Amino acid sequence: MFVLIQGPLQGSIRLRSLPSDRHDADLPPGGEEPVKEPDPGLRELVRRRQDDPSGEHSGESRLALAKRLAAARDFNAAILCLQEGLQLAPEDPELWSQLARLLLAVGRYGDAIPCLIRLAELEPANAACRTELGHLFRRVGYLGDAIHWHGEALAVQPDSLLLHLNHLFVLPLVAESPQQIAACRERCEQGLRALEQEQPFHDFDREVAAICHPYYLIYHDRNDRELLEIYGGLITRALGHGQSPEQRPRLPRALPTPGDASIPRIRIGFLSGFFYNHSNARAFDGLILNLNRHRFEVVLIHLATSPRDAVSAWLEACCQEVVVLPAPLDAASARLEELRLDLLFYTDLGMHPFATMLATRRAAPVQATGWGVPQTSGLPGIEYYVSGDLVEPPEAQDHYSETLVRLPGLPCCYRSEAIEPLERDRNYYFLPPDRPLWGCLHRLEKIHPDFDLALEVIARAVPDSLFVFVEEDIPSLTSLYLDRLACSAPTAREQVVMLSRMDWPDFLALAGCLDVLLDPFHFGSGITLYETIHTGTPVVTLEGRFLRSRFVAAAYRLIEVEDPPVAATPAEYVELAVALMQDPQRRELLRQEIAAKAKARLYDRLDYVRGFEDFALAAVAQARRGEGRSG
Repeated sequence: MFVLIQGPLQGSIRLRSLPSDRHDADLPPGGEEPVKEPDPGLRELVRRRQDDPSGEHSGESRLALAKRLAAARDFNAAILCLQEGLQLAPEDPELWSQLARLLLAVGRYGDAIPCLIRLAELEPANAACRTELGHLFRRVGYLGDAIHWHGEALAVQPDSLLLHLNHLFVLPLVAESPQQIAACRERCEQGLRALEQEQPFHDFDREVAAICHPYYLIYHDRNDRELLEIYGGLITRALGHGQSPEQRPRLPRALPTPGDASIPRIRIGFLSGFFYNHSNARAFDGLILNLNRHRFEVVLIHLATSPRDAVSAWLEACCQEVVVLPAPLDAASARLEELRLDLLFYTDLGMHPFATMLATRRAAPVQATGWGVPQTSGLPGIEYYVSGDLVEPPEAQDHYSETLVRLPGLPCCYRSEAIEPLERDRNYYFLPPDRPLWGCLHRLEKIHPDFDLALEVIARAVPDSLFVFVEEDIPSLTSLYLDRLACSAPTAREQVVMLSRMDWPDFLALAGCLDVLLDPFHFGSGITLYETIHTGTPVVTLEGRFLRSRFVAAAYRLIEVEDPPVAATPAEYVELAVALMQDPQRRELLRQEIAAKAKARLYDRLDYVRGFEDFALAAVAQARRGEGRSG
């Protein structure tokens, strides 16, 4: 991986090679599969067959060899083998299917699309292929093509709820404009309300790829509770063992009162598809580690497809029991029930489609979720959303279908030992030493078009400054963002420096090289704040209406920063940012204050853990008493 400078610095500059092993909610995870050393025997077999297109070395035999190569993670050889097989059997749909799958595995999306289109031509009734094309076109930013292919899949299976949802939830990853967001949302909302009135659909087609349909609503600065409740009701009706949302048992909307401290130790399960080197693991590992083992028996629950690494092993060692769920939904649901948990906590409900499917069914007397995804799940079987009192506005309960639990402070016990301080200077990133540098170190999909005008005004106010961004893993999404800026914020576009993806330590060190960090409107820093604030670089933020835009301001309140750069309006945001950049003395004093107070007050917050324990004990005691249960 090389760092590529785009913008006012002429030419393309390659930085030293960096591994693409970052797994972070604010930057794209590495898309490449781990590749083993090629198997010499398999490679020799490939070499011998390259010049023998007849007899046993047919397309069918090359398909078998390609599968062996892919199983050995020798993807390049497997792709070559399939391409040769297609020269021998160009009408073989299995060859096209396997080639598309491998090209997607190595991130060659542009090459995979023609393979899937050819497969669709060969198999007119293949809904899975058309669905994959729909997902792929959405992922690379071609929404019209995505709608077309999801529509073709729906035409093949018009009674599939999953295909209806795929067709409706074609939302932009990097939006072209506010108008595009509004149009996509209107289409989605109208379609969902129409589906709500339809007869029940058959169960999800397990052969068709599922996605987290509502996830990208989170970037639009809307209260999506009603929309997500419709969605949650629909998928619960389809997947929840035939029960309608109204029939499912539910705890009361009132918060539980403190339970009897003498109740036996309770079994609590933490379920996620991201218990590995991922930001969501870092968001919850302090809680999992520090729960009182005299009161709680902790079960760590992986999904069948979850990656496992050293972080996974460390987390597993912290728990009394570790479970890997089987892949089929019914089997996974049954395994969860066998665990006989008192409380099942989905750390990031809405990020993994399989976890969302599981959550339509009751596997524990108490089911809850939290800020791993900072919006309501909308699912009727989830009773509680666990958040923090400093980060939620007074009217926040209206944003959640769950009962909102406001624990002390922020909803995180981030471990200080997880911070890896690493000092880099600007020269390491080939950044100019004498230019004012703004940092917006977030995935481009988080940057709403409403933020563009603020960037333009800032750029004109500080014309010698540069805006440092990090590119997306899919080049077309980066291009979409830069093209948008060229239209909506042309001055800012000329001052953009786009760095390519980098590993986690270098990303954290980058924040310390910048003068001011800009928190984007509507969806700001979360875990990234914990991972960069120790550098002291001031973060200018606009405190919005929802949890997802209030974290930086809440952190400043928690650590008691005097006169923090927190704005109430976009105009004030620009004013604060420009004033801070133009006052080096104040900026340095603020940097020192933030760094010192963050190190002393932000990390290892056991008050959050103790608050979570009180909540869990009370909720389980209430469930055991049967209070407020119906059905």
